[in-house]
Amino acid sequence: MDVLDPTFSHQLAFYEDADTFLASAVPFLHEGLELGEPVRAALTPAKIELLRGELGADAEVIEFVDVEDVGGNPARLIPAWRDFLDTRAPGGGIRGIGEPIWPARSPAAVDECERHESLLNLAFHDVPATAILCCYDSRALDDDVLDAALLSHPQERNGETAAANPEWDDHRPEPFAGGLAPPPLGAFELGFDRDTLHTLRAAIGLEAAEAGLSEQRAGDVVLAAAELAANSVVHGGGQGTATIWREPQALVVEVRDQGRILQPLAGRVRPTPTQENGRGLWVANQVCDLVQIRSGRAGTRARLWMNLA
Repeated sequence: MDVLDPTFSHQLAFYEDADTFLASAVPFLHEGLELGEPVRAALTPAKIELLRGELGADAEVIEFVDVEDVGGNPARLIPAWRDFLDTRAPGGGIRGIGEPIWPARSPAAVDECERHESLLNLAFHDVPATAILCCYDSRALDDDVLDAALLSHPQERNGETAAANPEWDDHRPEPFAGGLAPPPLGAFELGFDRDTLHTLRAAIGLEAAEAGLSEQRAGDVVLAAAELAANSVVHGGGQGTATIWREPQALVVEVRDQGRILQPLAGRVRPTPTQENGRGLWVANQVCDLVQIRSGRAGTRARLWMNLA
């Protein structure tokens, strides 16, 4: 896609403080309001209050959402933008501002956010007259995070103007490439097949309860892991392996099999009511705090994180 193609505008804005944030955010939002576009701001609570104070009465027609809630798991951000589009302007023509990476993000979540940012270009490349501005705190975030942001945004905004970003990498994103750190020594490992899925569910439920997850959240991680394990049985060679362990602030469940995921937006597109495949990753992303997928010729690893706090 040409960076100047008006179909979808994915913009990047670096800011150093409240003033430089507002210098780019406010003109961007005013552009949308003047065009009569539905506008959503997915930001941290502090940024939302900052914008409300600056925009005055104009803030009343903007939909504000807490990005720490809607995008705690970065894989839920594309569906959230898609739902806003489908609800408010099905034919295209929305304006959005977001802050996918904030300083408190874990390294694992930052990695998934960077994959999300590349996928935005694919997810909305054919949506008419739609613009999303992503804001990055250049003082608080590491240089490698800022460098990655330059690679995934076709345009960069500086105050009232946006221009083509020469650093943009327009290659097709590979969201499932790369590796994950190995599970710790002593992690509980369990093989499964069609006949032992019940054993897997029971084992994960026990570990979740012992880790202190509530009954609902324990049920969520059991559901997510069971969905992925069922995918392994059907699409991943009939069997797989689950590994369970605790990090200092999370319970982690990893499901491995010999299958391979080829759809880059898998888990980020809402399944239709009659759809038979593609539900497992969607369910996992909806109920887990973070999902990491790595898939290639050697097989697929799906790592589920459930925060303990």
